[in-house]
Amino acid sequence: MAYTEIQIKYSKKYYYRCKSIREGELFRKIRKYMGVELSKEELEKKEKEMDILLDDLFKGVLKSEGISKSREKLYQEIENLTPLKKETEHIPIANTKLAGFPTTTVKAITDQYNKAFHSKVFTLIASSESELYTFAKRHKPHYKYCFAFVKNDEGQWYMGIKEMNEVRAWVVKQAKKDPTHVIDLYKTWENDWRNYLALADRLKKLNFAKYNNMELYQTFKEFYQQYQLVGSIAYISDSFMSTGEEDWLEKLILNELKNIGVPPSGTIHILRKLTSPVHLSFTLESDYQLLKIAEKVLKRFQNKLPAFEQLKEQASLLYGELKKHEETFYWIQNNYYNVHYIDAEEFYNQIIGLIKETRKGKDNIERIIKEKEKELENTRRERENLINQLSLPSFIKNILQIARLFGKWKDKRKSGVYIGMHFFDLFFDEISKRTEFTKTQLTFTVFEEIEDILFDKVDKKKMHEEIAERKIQCFFAFTQHGYYIVGGKKAETYFKLINKKEHGNVMEIRGVIASPGYARGRVCIIKKTDDIKNFRTGDILVANQTTPEFLPAMRKSAAIVTEQGGITSHAAIVSRELKKPCIIGTKIATTALMDEEVVEVDANNGIIRRER
Repeated sequence: MAYTEIQIKYSKKYYYRCKSIREGELFRKIRKYMGVELSKEELEKKEKEMDILLDDLFKGVLKSEGISKSREKLYQEIENLTPLKKETEHIPIANTKLAGFPTTTVKAITDQYNKAFHSKVFTLIASSESELYTFAKRHKPHYKYCFAFVKNDEGQWYMGIKEMNEVRAWVVKQAKKDPTHVIDLYKTWENDWRNYLALADRLKKLNFAKYNNMELYQTFKEFYQQYQLVGSIAYISDSFMSTGEEDWLEKLILNELKNIGVPPSGTIHILRKLTSPVHLSFTLESDYQLLKIAEKVLKRFQNKLPAFEQLKEQASLLYGELKKHEETFYWIQNNYYNVHYIDAEEFYNQIIGLIKETRKGKDNIERIIKEKEKELENTRRERENLINQLSLPSFIKNILQIARLFGKWKDKRKSGVYIGMHFFDLFFDEISKRTEFTKTQLTFTVFEEIEDILFDKVDKKKMHEEIAERKIQCFFAFTQHGYYIVGGKKAETYFKLINKKEHGNVMEIRGVIASPGYARGRVCIIKKTDDIKNFRTGDILVANQTTPEFLPAMRKSAAIVTEQGGITSHAAIVSRELKKPCIIGTKIATTALMDEEVVEVDANNGIIRRER
């Protein structure tokens, strides 16, 4: 029996026509979008149209093939097939504060997989809630817990390898059977992503100063909930990360290449081609679009580049393109800690810098654009030709498809965090004007505390003291059931469990080859965004992981070394785009190496050698 489902989003009614298919205790739902704010007459008409469509999909298939086969067919025929239980728009914000978090778990995990962030407490908590709590509400299997230590604006974030492997095992199982299940997750998420961008566009036009406290809080809550959704299932891509000297995905593909008779001497080259990115990361996409605008500026003004105000007056179309670039990439220099809005004028100044740089190197922008486009097209064609030439099992083809999807998915998810930072900053700025808490103090809170602060329902003295403790040092954890947070001396119980192994005497460090090559240079360890300012051309970039704000240093680097990652990680993808030697998954590089020491990076063999 067909029925209409109504969902409220942004105070509007969204209508969907649904029909279920059932086998024993299992059931699935076909869900087709009909429209927004439909009148009674429009709704009746749409329902009849949808009923015909839904009936056609079920007819015959159920008769001749039975329910199990028909379900598989429906997976292919229906784009938006989701479990009936997934009413994702109504997932609550985590408001259960746990009594504690097991120290035994912390002690066992602190020498395993971790990420390091230059981060505000609020941002890291918001993203952790999305990856653990919200993800758990939307998908099984999911990650079981995460925890983090934050001190001096540096966050060390941990998650158990066992739990990560369980999620990965589910993905691999889908690749063996049918990758559509994973692709459907991405399609579901794309709807969340569109809603997130639409909400961000709406918020940019609002003046929060005109809102009363309730309106401000409800708007912040609406944005925070959408921020949670736009992370959640997207964090499934983290399951493909590598956590040691050997990348599981690389090993899997190399074994299959061996099984189909590819000579050992050619496997690494083929692997690089099969896993090369065929889309630009958002940082390089921004650069590419700026180059295209720069080309138009040169054609219009040639050697007499105008000041921004002159360009605005004399070339309205070019100014319009710069404004469009601002609207698309205003957030691109944000990260988990810093917030910096880039406007059209600043982007124009970057274009002038690009033009001067190419002239200095006796190059031209038109050639650079064509070269980038040709390189991307060649990579795509070479990969497709290889897949056609090799008799790869469908399982490996599916794994490669999912790996490429995860690389793209992770990049978009990360851009969502940076967009979120812009709006968190705006909300905190307005709330600080209405309360006795500064904007900086608010960045040490969790969202659940914002309501009490804004409506003066909190003991101000105690809250100020708690925030002061968290500023000294903060430990927090998330599970599918809620969160735990503690600061100052109370957090010492957890901080003393951090594994502080000494690696100073290690002469060789091994990791996973992300991009081949060789380089020798001085080490520059980057832990905070400010460290990038000290980076010199030809340095060896060493970090726990790279994120988009590392791009200027990555361009200047002789080689890149990270402690975490996989062949679909940011460092792996960007290093291949930039053709820089890169070794990932070293686990100890930032603690074993020292700033300024000279090392060799042999990314042909996955070894970093210290000079004796």
